[in-house]
Amino acid sequence: MADPRHRAGPGRVAPAVVVAVVVTVALAIGAVACGSSGRELREPTPGATAPPRRPPAAGTRPTVSTTLGSFFALTTDAWTPAAEIPRRYTCDGENLSPPLVISQIPVGTVELAVVMTDPDAGGFVHWVVAGIPPATTFLEEGVVPAEAVQTANDAGTVGWTGPCPPVGDGIHTYDFALYALPVPSGVTAADAPDAAIAAIQQAATATALLTGTYER
Repeated sequence: MADPRHRAGPGRVAPAVVVAVVVTVALAIGAVACGSSGRELREPTPGATAPPRRPPAAGTRPTVSTTLGSFFALTTDAWTPAAEIPRRYTCDGENLSPPLVISQIPVGTVELAVVMTDPDAGGFVHWVVAGIPPATTFLEEGVVPAEAVQTANDAGTVGWTGPCPPVGDGIHTYDFALYALPVPSGVTAADAPDAAIAAIQQAATATALLTGTYER
C-alpha cells in the first residue's frame, strides 16, 4: 500500500510534483542567465572599466561623415591611400597636379576647396585651390575648373608644386585636404597661402583627407 503521506487530496499537489516544478524552473533560469554561449554571467569587479578603444591603424586617417550612411571623400586612381605618389606628379617628373575624385558632396555646399601640404616640412604649402564648383566630382590631371582660384604656394609659384623633399631626407607624407563650404570662401589669387587656408577652414563644415608619400 502506498504511503498515505504521499497522497494528494482534492485541490492539493503532491510534494514530489512541487519539487519537480521547482527544479525545472531553477534549471530554466540558470540556462537564461548563462546565455546561449554557455558562459556564466558574473558581477563586474568593483572599479573595473570597459577596455579602451584601439587606435586607428598607422597611416589611416578617417574622413568626416556628412550624411547618415555616407562619407565625404577624396580619392585618386593614381595611387592607393598612404602609398607613394607617382614621380609624374613630383618635381622629379612632370610636376602635374594629380587626378582627384570627389564623392558624397554634402547637401548645401556652395564651394569646394583643396589644400595640399607637407607636414614633415613644417606644413609647407604645395597647393591651394578654392572656388571649385560644388557639383565637381573629378579634377583632371594638371587641370582645375575655370571657375577655381589658385593662390601662390610656399615655393613662390602660383598653383601646384609637387612633392620635392630634400634628397636623403627620408619619406615625406603629403596631406590632400578637401573642404566643403556652405558659404563662399572669398579667396582670391592675390591671397597668401596661409591666409587663404585660414579662410577656407573657417568657412568649411566638412573635410575629407587623402594622403600620399614621396622620398628622394
